[in-house]
Amino acid sequence: MLMSVVAVSAAGVLMGLRFKAPALIAATALLVIGSFAWNGLGLPGYVTVTRFLVLAFALASAYIVGLSLAARWRRNER
Repeated sequence: MLMSVVAVSAAGVLMGLRFKAPALIAATALLVIGSFAWNGLGLPGYVTVTRFLVLAFALASAYIVGLSLAARWRRNER
């Protein structure tokens, strides 16, 4: 679970540096589809609703961090 949170957080920061809000919506939808596919294939590490919510929160929080870093860098370039 920890590696999932780290991976999703890294993706969120990178998305925040480059993309705007529609990318976050698409990434969350991809997370939902991936969770259903993971559970449907019967792979180990069943994704529960709680785990999905933790991953979605980590993604959104990291996205906000990426947005703030991008805004700071843009402000320093001027």
